[in-house]
Amino acid sequence: MNGRQVLRCVIFTLAVVILPIPLRYAGQCAAEVTGKAEDLEVTPALVREIQFMLLRLGVEPGPIDGVIGPQTTRAWRKFQQDTGLPQVDLINGAKIPVTAVTRLRSEASRVIFEGERKPVPPTAPTPPPAAVAPVQPAAPASDRFAACPFHAEDFRIGATQYTPEKYLQEGFEGSTARAVSMLKDRLNEARQIAGNIGGAALIEVQRQSRVLDYFTCRLKIEQEPQK
Repeated sequence: MNGRQVLRCVIFTLAVVILPIPLRYAGQCAAEVTGKAEDLEVTPALVREIQFMLLRLGVEPGPIDGVIGPQTTRAWRKFQQDTGLPQVDLINGAKIPVTAVTRLRSEASRVIFEGERKPVPPTAPTPPPAAVAPVQPAAPASDRFAACPFHAEDFRIGATQYTPEKYLQEGFEGSTARAVSMLKDRLNEARQIAGNIGGAALIEVQRQSRVLDYFTCRLKIEQEPQK
């Protein structure tokens, strides 16, 4: 193992204290340093962690439930393809390279920390309006869900900024009920993973909670009888 790999391994070991990474994986990094790295057995707990990290990279894994479904399989293959890693399928009880999981955690933690450190741009002073002839304002577009507040930054996944509507269409086939159901499951799983960690992992839980609140509000409006 070269110097850069050793440094990356040390950084990963330090990340154990702030990300949802079981402590047993720190020992695997030490095994890499000694040239004795072993593959990881695919368990539901490991699959949940992989799903959680893939979601933060903007690769939709489906529910964070530890089940290897078609969405999780596609997301895992896409991650390997995008990072140039050898294609190894997720199969319960089978083995996957520890280097692939380490790379996934490294990429996900980078995205989480960049979002946490992202500064809020200063608001420029508004110049006084120029004198113009009065114009009849256009009628505002009707927004059925205007009563449901949301933060645009909560819908930024990786480098992609989604609108709530695009997020709903691409992630949940346009179904608000499906979004609420799946987001509840994701939030519960994320809380289990991050509840005792704090820091950036808890920030991700808070983001998912706000997104769930928004779609819960939308669903209530959709279910109201039309007047």
